[in-house]
Amino acid sequence: MISVIICFYERLDHLRCCLDSIRLSSGHFDEVIITDDGSCEDTVSKLKELIPTYDFPVKHIWQEKKGFRNAAARNNGIRHARGDYLIFFDCDFLVLPQTIPQHLKRATHGKFIAGGYKNMDETTTRETFESNLTVDFLNRLDKRFPERPLIKTHRRFIKRTLLMRLHLAPPRKQSLGGHFSIHKKDLERVNGYDENFVGWGGEDEDLGIRLVRAGIHCRSAIRHAKVLHLWHPPAITDRHWQEGPNIQYFNRKEIPVFCINGLQKP
Repeated sequence: MISVIICFYERLDHLRCCLDSIRLSSGHFDEVIITDDGSCEDTVSKLKELIPTYDFPVKHIWQEKKGFRNAAARNNGIRHARGDYLIFFDCDFLVLPQTIPQHLKRATHGKFIAGGYKNMDETTTRETFESNLTVDFLNRLDKRFPERPLIKTHRRFIKRTLLMRLHLAPPRKQSLGGHFSIHKKDLERVNGYDENFVGWGGEDEDLGIRLVRAGIHCRSAIRHAKVLHLWHPPAITDRHWQEGPNIQYFNRKEIPVFCINGLQKP
């Protein structure tokens, strides 16, 4: 089974477009899980009205708001997923029709697949909110934004992966934010996300390092499995990371492969 996991908080217009785009996917999936990091009661009520409009199974998982807990939210999605293969998106992604098939084409035990993304501008995002999504509409949007940044990212990725395998560079994050896929059993080998990360930043990098140290390496689908990142006002900056509590935890002396505060609890 294939589970699509979407991390969500408050941005209902973005989520609606994300779900609309997934409905147009040319690839098979069995369920969508919306894992919610504490959206307010009004948003949850509107989401419950939206979910039945889709012709595929959608499950909404909610956790109490106790700060930015992206790691805990994603672990909740993993726990509730019935699929043995998981594809992760953020709620502000438009998923292009060939993206899910490109992930599944590369799905391999002992590997996780990094997808790519293009950033949309404010004007195009607002136009998208007011449009009925179709396959042609999504493909036209894709062509509106250049491929060059994806090509550069892919080349950097390949170079870094080679250096890591030759032990000429330390393990580091190889996934791209909220867009990757992996077998559930491979995530369970490292106990999923480390829920000690509360606040912005670090949980993706930490997971990537632990996966690589467990022998689970990343394969690039950056140029082929693409999403379009819907614009929104920046809620966070690098300053939140540099001055936040997570950077000290991330820079701890030892990062165990199997995190303590993850999918399984002590």
